[in-house]
Amino acid sequence: MPLGLPTSQLPPPAVPGTDGADWFGTPYYALLYHHRDESEACFLIANLVRYLALRPGDRVLDIGCGRGRHAVCLHEHGLDVDAFDISPSCIAVAQRYAADRLRFHIHDMRQPFATGGYRCACNLFTSFGYFADDAENARVVAAAAQALDPGGRFVLDFLNADWVVPRLTPFSVQVIGGIRFEVRREYADGFIVKTIAFEDAGQHFCFVERVRDIRLPVLQNFFLEAGLCVEAVFGDYDLSPYEADASRRVILIGRKP
Repeated sequence: MPLGLPTSQLPPPAVPGTDGADWFGTPYYALLYHHRDESEACFLIANLVRYLALRPGDRVLDIGCGRGRHAVCLHEHGLDVDAFDISPSCIAVAQRYAADRLRFHIHDMRQPFATGGYRCACNLFTSFGYFADDAENARVVAAAAQALDPGGRFVLDFLNADWVVPRLTPFSVQVIGGIRFEVRREYADGFIVKTIAFEDAGQHFCFVERVRDIRLPVLQNFFLEAGLCVEAVFGDYDLSPYEADASRRVILIGRKP
């Protein structure tokens, strides 16, 4: 879909990277979320590598990798990384970092990427919950589990809806790089919805992010249905304990028997 359509002409929000607006692959997305930088990504990765006892040469799968910041950090720990995203524009950016033992692919996270071969698979920074049907979201976990070797772990880093939903800020404005981003947030039909509107070079843009409200018990059930034993639940990137009413994240780790 061409950028710059008036809001009234926008189609219903689409799964990132399909034939809807590829917001996640635009430079505006990177600008708005510039504070989510490599240092934050590498802080989480360092803690996960330590907790999971990953060693140089271990094979890791980064699911929904976006522009590749977590994949790069994994690679810096000497890991052999395959990373994929459904967005061609995101992968085009990520390919700049491709190297020996760091490969990027275009792939739908609902479809199996491999049968075995990986010691760890991860889905980070709320790259999950895009689908209205919970069966579709469960397929993502099942595909991740299929890629693991016995004893491998799957790491899911998702927003904590118990914390987020009661604290939604209906409207905010951020001026970044000379662009005024107007952000509206609402809870609608089981989704946390964020609408981002702005103007640049005389054009009006409007993008929508939608993430399914999926609480911890449902996430745990996805893991169990995929044959993963829930090993740990953390509440932030420092891997502090999860508290439903205080943690901003749900970081769920499951092990394949």
